[in-house]
Amino acid sequence: MQEIKTVLFDLGGVLVDWDPRHLYRKIFTDGTEMEYFLGEVCHPHWNFLHDKAALEFENSIPDLQHRHPKYHDQIAAWRDRWPEMLAGSIGGTVRVLEDLKHQNKVHLYALTNWSHQTWPHALEKFSFLQNFEGILVSGQEKLAKPDPRIFELTANRFGFDPKTTLFIDDSEKNIQQAREMGFATHWFREPTKLRKDLMDRGIL
Repeated sequence: MQEIKTVLFDLGGVLVDWDPRHLYRKIFTDGTEMEYFLGEVCHPHWNFLHDKAALEFENSIPDLQHRHPKYHDQIAAWRDRWPEMLAGSIGGTVRVLEDLKHQNKVHLYALTNWSHQTWPHALEKFSFLQNFEGILVSGQEKLAKPDPRIFELTANRFGFDPKTTLFIDDSEKNIQQAREMGFATHWFREPTKLRKDLMDRGIL
């Protein structure tokens, strides 16, 4: 097993409990209609385009309201009530991060697909982000995972070698891309398994 000098964390789904359902369960009384809305109106690819700054709310919200007038107010809520999509941090993973910081064996960075327009909400809400030596935000770079260029940019900016870096993400596509580029990887499912992996690698 290769020596790990750097740990690179994803945020959403790993350290942050972000899910639009946290908001839209308050708005829709019919769960089936909510899933239709999140699958066909404010769908995952539409959200992804904000993560890489291909869309901005100033244009994307009115455009979607024009195409789906029935959901005018629900679409507006994606922007106006976006912080309600954050249920909080994933405590077990935050404790792993804090233990890594305390032990000071590895460098700690984050690489996240996140809109630059909503990123200030994360900075305000999550004090654990201060544990990272650097964070690369897709929306600020106009690149997003799993594009290999964002992995290259992150390694170059923060000065680490992928071959001695463990990348942690909950997305299989992102994990596969990182693995192809020489990263060690952990496909995140829950904090206990992450802690065990880190212990097995001698990082914790």
